[in-house]
Amino acid sequence: MRKIAAIVTILVLISITGTSQDKKTPQFWFEKGEQALARKEYVAARAHFSECLRLDNRFADAYRLRAISQEHLGENERALTDYNIYVELKPEDPEALFSRGVLRFEANQFLPARQDFLKVLRAPKGETNTVYFGREKYNESNGKIFTAQNGGKDYVYNYLGLIETKLKRYDVAIGWLDSAVKNSPNNASYLINRGSARLDKNDKAGAKADFENALKLEPDNSLAIHNLATLKAAAGEKESSELLLSEAIERNKNLPYPRADRAFQRMQKNDLAGALEDYNEVVKLEPRDYENYLNRGLVKEKMKDLQGALVDFSKAIELNDKDERSWLSRGNIMSKLARWKDAIEDYSVAIAHNPNYGLAFYNRAVANQHSGKLKEACDDLNKAIKFEVKVDVKMRDKVCR
Repeated sequence: MRKIAAIVTILVLISITGTSQDKKTPQFWFEKGEQALARKEYVAARAHFSECLRLDNRFADAYRLRAISQEHLGENERALTDYNIYVELKPEDPEALFSRGVLRFEANQFLPARQDFLKVLRAPKGETNTVYFGREKYNESNGKIFTAQNGGKDYVYNYLGLIETKLKRYDVAIGWLDSAVKNSPNNASYLINRGSARLDKNDKAGAKADFENALKLEPDNSLAIHNLATLKAAAGEKESSELLLSEAIERNKNLPYPRADRAFQRMQKNDLAGALEDYNEVVKLEPRDYENYLNRGLVKEKMKDLQGALVDFSKAIELNDKDERSWLSRGNIMSKLARWKDAIEDYSVAIAHNPNYGLAFYNRAVANQHSGKLKEACDDLNKAIKFEVKVDVKMRDKVCR
């Protein structure tokens, strides 16, 4: 499955602090936490802030800095909890609102994130305690230092544009991204994100123009190259698309999207070894994306590696148990292994998620037939026919006799 990729900014937070000599008080532990945070000793910092909060559970700044420590440790859910508490205590702090908005966006909490970013835009200018270093995800070299109130409006506009794109409100998204581009016209990322929103709106010409203008600013921008490759693939230009994808991979080996798309194209033309090689790399780069495991499992299934496919489909289900395709695919492996009971269970879950899934009804009919459940098999075949799945007349007559 091809994806038009947008650019998300990762934010690293740096606290500006003071000192005190009082010992064994909440302030003492707070300042020890500040010092540890400044030394990038995030585990120690978190422990010190936790001790501060044990002594005084309304010490607001300790929640904010413990959240920063936990972000650095990759514990975003805990960080978000701390920001929620901090914002209850200090509801108008634009820096905390900005940080919470980013975490909410990354957690797919788009409407709450939108509220936070809008509050940041409305906030009056004041004293700044936090400095942000923004860099593109998958791109360590591209960075900018800013504060939530001073010089970071384009970041806020960009996030609002990304949120509205996720919510499929493309005109609104493009409006916010227009503002981001206007505030920072030399930022290729904003052009790429606006191009992605335009493409989702089916404005292919506008999308193409944005991606090409991004490349004028940054000729080596692998994401812009990738998105142009996706446009070419959609237009049926498969060979030139794959060449661009290979170029994007060469420009930035940490970017998963072009590898995923090249893997999909290779799978389509039955270059299974090449597809597997690409999906192996994609899984390393994006180990939490269930679709990568689903697609790699399909490649392994075609290569007759049924156990490998079974592992991948199970991992896809573990990461997202709501996608009916993963349940269908694992059910197919169960059928090939003659594990009919397990196959029926997986097909049933697929149908529960998509009651109109004709192929799941057909495959469950086959599994029911092998299990000797002819009535159930006949019912499933009739439902498959209802959902326009072609059923062999001889098979139906045999099962529904």
